[in-house]
Order: sequence, then structure tokens, then C-alpha cells
Amino acid sequence: MNTKSKTLPLFLLLLIVLGLSLSTWRLPASAQGTPYQTPTPNANGDIIFKVRPGDGCISISLLTNVPIENIKSLNGLDDACVLYEGQDLILGRVEPVVLTQTAMPTATIPPELITPSPTPSPGTATICVVLFHDKDGNGTRTIGEDYLYGGEVSVSNRDGSVSLTGTTVAGNPDEVQPRCFPDLPQDSYNVSVAIPDGFNATTITNYALEVKAGEDATIDFGAQESAPSAGVVVPDSARRSPVLGIIGGVVLLAGLGLAFYMWRTRKI
Repeated sequence: MNTKSKTLPLFLLLLIVLGLSLSTWRLPASAQGTPYQTPTPNANGDIIFKVRPGDGCISISLLTNVPIENIKSLNGLDDACVLYEGQDLILGRVEPVVLTQTAMPTATIPPELITPSPTPSPGTATICVVLFHDKDGNGTRTIGEDYLYGGEVSVSNRDGSVSLTGTTVAGNPDEVQPRCFPDLPQDSYNVSVAIPDGFNATTITNYALEVKAGEDATIDFGAQESAPSAGVVVPDSARRSPVLGIIGGVVLLAGLGLAFYMWRTRKI
């Protein structure tokens, strides 16, 4: 009888400690739900995901919404889908930015009222830059995707003798002209754009091209509106698992109930 009396208080103490521990146990950061932002495609148009410790094809598919079959097909993986930490995993591909010739606009007013666009001077070229609202995120401008304002454009040649900046314009492509840099000497140029706040790039943001005298070249850069924030992000160190909290509470209540029962028994 004395042995039971000594053992039960110790057992009750262990139950209480276990309940408090479970109720305050935090899950690791990798188990928390974090909003996923699609990475910017590289120069080849590949969307790359860097494999982290503990990542697998299933967890990556759930995080990125990319089907497992697509992941295996794009990366040449077998049914085992074995990954290793630090691996560059291809999630998808988009078409790289290509140099296009500017099409002549369709006349919507009488020809006699149209003011002709200035023709590049002999021996010079024009580079136009477009930043479009890539609503579907496919890296290609399609019907219904208008120009975006606020992209900071930089155009410079190799030796630095030409260094120009400007801001992209907004509006319907059929009604407004893009940001253009006329009277450029024949040379190789580097064209880049800084994406405005609230948007993520869906194409490369730096493009090298060579223009010849008389050419009129247009480069399309794409940007997609960032996903809205779900609210204040709680640091990983402060997040707790509700399931573990419930289990801990149950164990704690069980310990307290058993302690009350022992106290009543002794009193009787």
C-alpha cells in the first residue's frame, strides 16, 4: 500500500510535465504553410526550384501545385523520384524573350489625319521597351495584357558611351507607344528593367542585343502582380501546432483529474 502511495504522485507529476511539454511544442519551420512565390525564369526560360533538406517530389508538388508527373518528366526522374539536397529541379519552362519587329498600327482614323512616326535617321537605330502585365504568368504577351507603368529601363552599350534610362508606359498596346530610345548608333546593347513594387518578373529582366542602322527593335518584359498577403506572418519560432496543443491539454487534464481523485480517496 505504501509503494502505491509513493508511485502515484510520481506518475501524476510525469503526466503533468508531459502535458505541458506537448502543449508548447513547436513544429519545425519546414512543416509550416508558407506562401509560395513562383521563381523568375532563368535565361533559358527554365523555372528552377532548389531542393531543400527533407524535400521530396510529393512535398514539392503540394507546395508548387506542379503535378508529380511533370516534375519527373522535366527532370528525367524515374518512379522512385529520388532527390538530393541542393538539386536544381525544373518546375516548368517558358519561352525566352525574343527580338521582335514592331508591327505597324492599324489605322482607326482617316489617313489624312495620321501623323507619321519619325523614321530612324540613316546610320542609327531605335530600341523600344515594353513591360506588360503578364496576368497568366506564361512569360508571353497575349491579347488583353496591357502595358505596365513604373518599370525603370536602362539601355547601355559595351564601352559606356551610351547610357540611357527611362520609365515604361501604361495603357492599351493598340493605343499607346512603348518607351523608345531613338537615334542609337549601330552597336551591341544591354537592356534591363527593374520591376515595380507589387509585381514579380515572369521573364528575364536583362537582355543583350545587337542593332544595325535603320532597325527598330522592341523587347517585351513581363511582370505578374504579387499574391496578396494573407496577413501578418508569424515567425517560425513562434508557431505552434494546434493538434499537439490539444493532446497536451488532454494529458494535462487527465493528470489533474487523477490527482483530484487521489486526494479525495485519501481524505475518505
